[in-house]
Amino acid sequence: MRGVPAFRPKLAPPVPRARPAFRLLLALLFGLLGAATAGAQQSQPPNRQVTVQNETDLTLNFLYVFPRGSADRGPDRLGDEMVAPGATFRARLGRQSACTFDVVAVWQDGREEARNGVDICRNPRLVFGDPAMPTLEVAVANRSEVVLRELYASSDGGAEWGPDRLGSQVIETGGAFRLRMRTRACRFDLRAVYADDREEVKSQLDLCAERGVVFDRSGVPPLPRHSLVLVNRHLATVQEVYVSASTDSDWGPERLGTTTLLPVGEETTVELEGECEADIRIVFPNGGAEERREVDICATPRIVLTPGWVLGAEPPAEAAAARPGAGAARAEGEAGPLRLRNAGPLPIVEVYAAPPGEPRGADRLGADVLGVGETLELEAPDADACAADLLVVFRDGREVSRPGLDLCQGEEIEIR
Repeated sequence: MRGVPAFRPKLAPPVPRARPAFRLLLALLFGLLGAATAGAQQSQPPNRQVTVQNETDLTLNFLYVFPRGSADRGPDRLGDEMVAPGATFRARLGRQSACTFDVVAVWQDGREEARNGVDICRNPRLVFGDPAMPTLEVAVANRSEVVLRELYASSDGGAEWGPDRLGSQVIETGGAFRLRMRTRACRFDLRAVYADDREEVKSQLDLCAERGVVFDRSGVPPLPRHSLVLVNRHLATVQEVYVSASTDSDWGPERLGTTTLLPVGEETTVELEGECEADIRIVFPNGGAEERREVDICATPRIVLTPGWVLGAEPPAEAAAARPGAGAARAEGEAGPLRLRNAGPLPIVEVYAAPPGEPRGADRLGADVLGVGETLELEAPDADACAADLLVVFRDGREVSRPGLDLCQGEEIEIR
């Protein structure tokens, strides 16, 4: 009997050995590929950067570094940053094949400093100012009740004040600022400008010996003082009063105080400091407000607040009637303002009285309304301009007009 043959697995055919010439060809191919990759990497320009060193008195706001002779400065290399006096900053220029650039620095006072043909490969540091110049530091304090907005220093008797040393900063009431200057001089004049545009100058200060300066407005000449009387003959209580110089950019403090109101029929006196020309703003409890600009409070120290008072100066007759003890009555036979009575079914929300044929002008009611049964006196701007066209608007939008009225005859008319 024949035996069972032994199991023999199949084997893969043997791989023929590579010939020496083939192996040499593979090595050459890999070598060429590596050389090409290295060459491509070497062909990219390097990342350039430059260190900016500020040894001046001013903050560096913008820095432009661009190819030599280019008309386009390109982006600001500082980005959102600024370089303060004594500080450094590393500006990254990206991949650049060139070494020579033009540079423009823009300082906080807007002055520009240009440098042409700067080789940043040979010297990758831009130094502005003289590092060998001594630094003078002085603490400047504000002990006044007004924000100090600008500060100037001059070593030539104020002939040239130079830039605002505060830059974008201010010195708050009770605050201080460290004035830092690169200089060999010691004697300076300092000029402070407050938020209200008043100035205070301190002359011939030895800042090498006196390292602290205090501004307290003691050197500011006092302004004239005025008393302004406000009489409320409006249709509602006045909740807030603002009076400020016409040259001011804001209304300033509220003059009545947080716990005081000016009810209808009463008056108050506001003490002011400054020039004669002022702006006046009154605010009612409902948030409505009225303003009158460029009022000569020296010539008109008493203002009667009535509907339409924003149109012009207070008529003399109205002022006399508003004085304490005078009452509302007039002398017998004396003409007075036109009295308008609301005899309609709804409140009146707008009243216009303008010279015949002219635009309607300002609403005499302002933020108020004239309720049913209530009356309103309409004063003429002056005795020579009594004729007017009257236009009344009710709350539902209905309009009633009365052309050719005489505002100086003291009569009463009803509007329905």
